[in-house]
Amino acid sequence: MFGSSRAIHHYNPQIIEDSLGMSCYNCGQDGNGIILNYGRLMMIGHRYAPKVILLDVLPGFDLLAGDDNHKYLGWLRAYYDREGIPQIFASVDKTEKYKMMSNLYRYNSRFVQIVSDCVRPLQASGIKGYRPLEGEMDSMKVSKKKAARQEVTFDSLKLGYWGRLTPLMGSSRIVVVISPTWDGMDRAEYLPIERMCKEKGLPFINFADDPKYLHNYAYFKDGAHLNSRGADEFTRDLVAELRRIDIGKKD
Repeated sequence: MFGSSRAIHHYNPQIIEDSLGMSCYNCGQDGNGIILNYGRLMMIGHRYAPKVILLDVLPGFDLLAGDDNHKYLGWLRAYYDREGIPQIFASVDKTEKYKMMSNLYRYNSRFVQIVSDCVRPLQASGIKGYRPLEGEMDSMKVSKKKAARQEVTFDSLKLGYWGRLTPLMGSSRIVVVISPTWDGMDRAEYLPIERMCKEKGLPFINFADDPKYLHNYAYFKDGAHLNSRGADEFTRDLVAELRRIDIGKKD
């Protein structure tokens, strides 16, 4: 599965492996979305085609305008020489090709992490990429009052990369998922993804406002992230949905 920190903390690969009879790895990355994930999926696709790709959607990183898209290039700089990666940099900023002539720029702030990943990648990445969060939300510090709805503006670059995913991954089956959020999610923020999935015939599994998780302190570490108990429960619920759409083994 791919996505932001919500991917890292919400999807337990071991439960998916044991339940569906297929190998699984959590490829989530803190603070990142479709621009980074498109590049990583492109590089993976040059070597092999995963049977199933789960994509966790967080509108701020995957759809909405306002963030500086340069920050999503950070984890791709070390792989700039790979096929297709320079085009991603050019789509964000055409001047990046000049900066990438400097190895100092490419590896700045990533050198230690790259060495660590080469020496002990599995241990450094948690449990098959999954990093559970322990503890529960403090109900005394949370307000159930939602902020007034703001105007939603989408990033055309991010939307464009979503539109290119299906031809990029070929035979891989893509499943788009919105995992639980403590206070729910405004449908207007993810509507383009919902429409795209319908148009392209992609499974769209939406737990954004699932009553089982909504305002359930026991399942959350904070307003955006499930704790380990919530992640295990959500992963089991997700497995049931994946089986319903004929993914993985049946009991």
